[in-house]
Amino acid sequence: MDPQQWRTVEFGDFRLVPHTRTLYRHGAPVRLTGRAFDLLVALVEQAGAVVAKDELIARVWPRTVVEEGNLRVHVGALRRALGGERTYVENVVGRGYSFVAPVRRMATDAAAPPPLAAAAPLLRLIGRDAVLDQLAHAVQSERLLTIAGPGGMGKTSVALALAARGAGAFGGRVVRADLAPLQDPAQLLATVAQAAGLPGAASHDALCAALGRRRMLLVLDGCEHLIDGVAALAARLRRTTDAPHIVVTSREPLRIDGERVVRLPPLPVPMDDAPAPAALSGYAAVQLFVERASADGGFTLDDGNAAAVAAICRRLDGIPLALELAAGRAAFFGVHELARRLSDCFAVLTRGRRTALPRHQTLRATLDWSHDLLTPAEQAVLRRLATLRGAFTLDDAVHAAQGSGIAADDVPGHVAQLVAKSMVAAEPDGGAPYRLLDTTRSYALEKLHAAGEG
Repeated sequence: MDPQQWRTVEFGDFRLVPHTRTLYRHGAPVRLTGRAFDLLVALVEQAGAVVAKDELIARVWPRTVVEEGNLRVHVGALRRALGGERTYVENVVGRGYSFVAPVRRMATDAAAPPPLAAAAPLLRLIGRDAVLDQLAHAVQSERLLTIAGPGGMGKTSVALALAARGAGAFGGRVVRADLAPLQDPAQLLATVAQAAGLPGAASHDALCAALGRRRMLLVLDGCEHLIDGVAALAARLRRTTDAPHIVVTSREPLRIDGERVVRLPPLPVPMDDAPAPAALSGYAAVQLFVERASADGGFTLDDGNAAAVAAICRRLDGIPLALELAAGRAAFFGVHELARRLSDCFAVLTRGRRTALPRHQTLRATLDWSHDLLTPAEQAVLRRLATLRGAFTLDDAVHAAQGSGIAADDVPGHVAQLVAKSMVAAEPDGGAPYRLLDTTRSYALEKLHAAGEG
């Protein structure tokens, strides 16, 4: 049977879903690298037979020349992921490898969504325990939950962790539709249907009818550029079905009835200019930077670099993506030089993970994506707000932004839209409730000068 037609393959305590590239043990996701997953599928396809090493290498590394040692490394990773209670993969000396456990294959049932299509985050989630606890409680009672926040704040990672944690409450039925790569809004319904294993349900009526049959969790990830279409779909699902429960990630809320919005804040950063390493370790932004920098270059936090690390975290506003980009540059520049160079953070933070979307490859690309989704008037107000340093009031915003095509009476509405779209931070209970993150302000100042308004 073609593995793309398998609904699930069960062996031991595990359930393998090839077409969604997911593996579960007792309903919980098992973390596997892409190569190890490909290796598992290749072996399970021929369970009981010996698969030659050359065949496995050709399958797992197509168009790439690798040594046999790479195969051994990933077989070892696969064995560790499957655990040591019993043997699943045996090495047949001189010949190859064999999957030796009994397997049970089940063909695709197009009338039902896949058991689980959301994978846990590949990297450890840092500093989000409290918000995850809040979301895990809310997702069981709320039909529509939106995780909102600026670009690079880790909305997708939090949503994936939430899906992994909450899968049991939905009988393991979790579907994630990755909408971020879509360019054409007309592809929305087909993409959601495909993710749910319902390729023929590419209309509102058919999709709602199919998804409404079972209690499940539907994650619509990366929605801000398709906000109208996603809002219409979510509203219809809520109105016409008792299921599913929906989690949305977006830089702005859907603004429909029944939506609960949880805004993802930056990670806490140290404000002390001369901190001790022991004190720094309690800040999530520092934990993230140190963990990622250690992976890339053997970095260790100590008395000699503590102040530089604190300055980096403050300069980058505790934004997880920016911190990860900075950590990737720490081995090249050193943290002291990196802290100095972050006065021009857009020139320095330019090397994201190769597997990331283009807009997550650099800090500038992340802000470009958000900026391009603003109306021309919102863009004008944003760049003029960059003249305000620190927190500001609505009166300050009117004074700074009015003129040259922007009426004073229109400024409050534009500021409200910028808050909704996560470009302006708002703390309504404060005396000066608005502010721009430092990275956003630097970006908006560039736009201000480029527009000849400096």
